Amino acid sequence: MLFALVPLAALIHYGPDVGYWFPALVIALAIVGLLLFRRPFVAGPARPGLTIAALPAGIVALAAAIGLAAAAGAVEQRSRPDVSWGLFLGGTLLIVAKAFGEELLFRGLLQPILCRAWGAFAGIVMAALAFMAIHVIGGWRDPVSLANIALGGGWFGLLAWRTGGILAPTLAHAAYNWAEEMLFGATPNPGLGGFGALYDFDLVGSARLGGSADGLNASLLLTLVLVAIILPLVFGRPGMGKAKSNMGQS
Repeated sequence: MLFALVPLAALIHYGPDVGYWFPALVIALAIVGLLLFRRPFVAGPARPGLTIAALPAGIVALAAAIGLAAAAGAVEQRSRPDVSWGLFLGGTLLIVAKAFGEELLFRGLLQPILCRAWGAFAGIVMAALAFMAIHVIGGWRDPVSLANIALGGGWFGLLAWRTGGILAPTLAHAAYNWAEEMLFGATPNPGLGGFGALYDFDLVGSARLGGSADGLNASLLLTLVLVAIILPLVFGRPGMGKAKSNMGQS
């Protein structure tokens, strides 16, 4: 029953002309699931320092990947685009709502149930794979892209486990997506999305440096960045895991 949520979430996320519906629908789906499984909504205040750091970490992760690509000669900066601030605000709100909906579904509902059933490690991994699965159903096929999406899901899952809630992963998720689309204009690649961006960086050259339609998602440079972010969360000091009972094995 739990994994039936994956194709449904994918249909909502990737179905034709439903991009603007997605936040409300996926949040409603997650809330219904939370009620059915009697999971309380947990923001995750157990580790406020880590939660606060999640927001800049999302931006820094994207900036680091862009910086590595630039050092490898795989970035071209276009002329600075004109910004419609109304569209920019709308795009920002939509990105935050999408990130919140996905985190509510995958880290708020699915991951805690899996962690209670199979333990924290397996639960985090399986929730990350489910997160990747909606992208497979949505048409993603590049193996590096899918690996990076799974690593991103693991990053968000570890933040949820370490902090005891979904606030930290939502902040990291939203900040990363916002930086990619609205700050650096790195997606779509090449060009800009309909909401515009503050800058327009196109990734060029080898797909493994980001120079494909998948952009940074297909880049091994992003893989390195994600691994560098994940390792401290996996092997951090024991006190960092005190909140796991809220989102893990309670």
